[in-house]
Amino acid sequence: MEISKMNGHARQREQSGQMIETALFELLKEKEYTQISVSEIVEKAGVARRTFYRLYDNKEGVIEQYFRRLCSVYKNSYTALKGYDLQQIAKDYFSFWYEQRERLLILHQSGLSHMLYYGINSASTAVIRGRIGDEALYQLPELEYFATYSVGGFINLLLLWIEKGMEENAEQYSRRVGSAIEKFVKERL
Repeated sequence: MEISKMNGHARQREQSGQMIETALFELLKEKEYTQISVSEIVEKAGVARRTFYRLYDNKEGVIEQYFRRLCSVYKNSYTALKGYDLQQIAKDYFSFWYEQRERLLILHQSGLSHMLYYGINSASTAVIRGRIGDEALYQLPELEYFATYSVGGFINLLLLWIEKGMEENAEQYSRRVGSAIEKFVKERL
């Protein structure tokens, strides 16, 4: 939900959360994650310590919430597809995460790529359901298995891209990934 459409209390909570998130990412540019304290985060964010603990249990919670928010934004950013279009799915997926490249690279350099994996994986079924246009498929209990399989591959491709510094833009990378997978599937299976 956009901050401007929230009531006063919810807007203040969202703004405080964004300030804390920004502060943590700024601190990650300067020092190791393990060396950052909650006190440093709240000082840099300009919020009270009690505000931090109203929103999060610990500093890991800041990053977990960041990924929950992004997964929600991703889910709501793209319309359902008529069929399984690997090229379109790859283009949308990598374009979305390319917009987050600065923070993704910071997390990777801080040794926190595992949080990316778990953050995206936890929202996988909801994200996949949001992209499926066929109501009959949407209702299948087996969707959980397909979502887990599909998202696992895409997350690992994203991690590979991050490890390589995300030097290719999203369109280049999605084309490379899509054509490589299609070539392998068509020619080898």
